[in-house]
Amino acid sequence: MEALKGGIGTRHPVPYTLTRPNGLPNYVLLMLRSRGKFTLNGKEYIGERHYAVLIPPKTPYSYTGIDDVYSDDWLHFHLEAGESIPEEVILNKPFPISDFETCSSLIHQILWELYYTDDRFLADNIRALFSVLINHLSAACLEQEHTGTDGLYSEILRDMRFRMKHSLSESPSIQRYAKELGISESHFRHIYSTQFGISFQNDLIHMRINYAQFLLQTTDFSMEKIAEECGYSNEVHFFRQFKRQTGITPARYRKSFHAVTIFEKTDVHVDRS
Repeated sequence: MEALKGGIGTRHPVPYTLTRPNGLPNYVLLMLRSRGKFTLNGKEYIGERHYAVLIPPKTPYSYTGIDDVYSDDWLHFHLEAGESIPEEVILNKPFPISDFETCSSLIHQILWELYYTDDRFLADNIRALFSVLINHLSAACLEQEHTGTDGLYSEILRDMRFRMKHSLSESPSIQRYAKELGISESHFRHIYSTQFGISFQNDLIHMRINYAQFLLQTTDFSMEKIAEECGYSNEVHFFRQFKRQTGITPARYRKSFHAVTIFEKTDVHVDRS
């Protein structure tokens, strides 16, 4: 892959229209930070914020900003002999990107390498970064195909789930997150299970039990403290849910884990001479 030029957070006051009736001799990747109306190879589309558009060489295209300011990240590139775009990546049609800022940072790094990296390392560095970028685009297209998500909540839900996993002591709830999104609780349940393939409640239970197992293995916290750290309001509920998920009580789990650890340490020091 050869990077040609690009930009991050490029802004154009509306009305703004760009037209290339014969396309370009290279690929064009647009990462939309605002909405736009696109004509790609004769077909019209609306590209929403946090969508991507990948346009192959010699494809006629034009686009017009819809909001007050049109803004995007963009990259022009060539593919080298033997290289190709994965077949799952959507061409000539806007598609949602759930990890938009990750893709943006990769474009930023590719351009940084293009402008500042020593020629001895330039090609390898850009090729590696581009491979990661294309993999993220492929994953976005596959996600859309498998889940049917329109991308409206995808990035928000991923960020929400990440925060939930690292703040279990705050007792995450459907009520709180539905209110944060400004949607009904039933709608939140639906989009959460569609996005992650598991209900919110079951996902939360798995997170709590996994974290409890980690604390039982690595700390001397009391059972009351572990229950609190995992977001349980009382030890009884924690004990019941832990046993239901693992088949044993937290105390027995801790004892069994340490027994195995002691055995392994002892085994390491056995004199085999």
